[in-house]
Amino acid sequence: MPGLGSDFDLDGILEYILDPVTGSPAYHKKVRGIICLHVDDLFMVGDDYFNEKVVKKVKADYKIGSEDVDDVMFTGQRARWVNNKIEVDQNKAVEELTETEVLKGVKDIEHCSPSLHTQYRSILGSINWLQSRTQFHAPYDFSRSASVAANPTIGDLREINKLVRKIRAVCVKLVFHKLKGPTRILGYPDASYRNNSDKTSQRGQAIFIAEE
Repeated sequence: MPGLGSDFDLDGILEYILDPVTGSPAYHKKVRGIICLHVDDLFMVGDDYFNEKVVKKVKADYKIGSEDVDDVMFTGQRARWVNNKIEVDQNKAVEELTETEVLKGVKDIEHCSPSLHTQYRSILGSINWLQSRTQFHAPYDFSRSASVAANPTIGDLREINKLVRKIRAVCVKLVFHKLKGPTRILGYPDASYRNNSDKTSQRGQAIFIAEE
């Protein structure tokens, strides 16, 4: 990332992301709070200033149906403040994840019926939401299943059922610890050349904000 040294902080990252060419109105300013909005649900986090200037005004201008603090369910993700760290899980969505029944004796090479194809795509959509948010052990298997979504076989259906069992058996939560001092971006990339069963290539990466 040009222009950013090894000791840049989150505000420096924000400045770079907003406008890497001409600069940004956020330059030299501090992040006091963040709001995530989905339809009529708000997820807000910030300091006392943010709470006074933003959160209280939102409450004054709009009728609030319900409010949760330090244990919030937002778009299917549960975020909790636990022992000075943030934990995020999707346990409820994982529990609701189910397999599709496959009749015994049906060969793997046979293509799915229209009904099974619909069920395949439904499972794929549910897993997509999970693997893109918290279940970081599932993206590779999900990617392979998604690559055949246009015309899956019974074998593909059995593979995605196997992925459902894997996610339910090893449910993952994310833990965000408070970082001290200068922060940095830490990345672990990897790739393979034509190592997949269909001779295609695959790549992936994990990126973190970390202390020195």
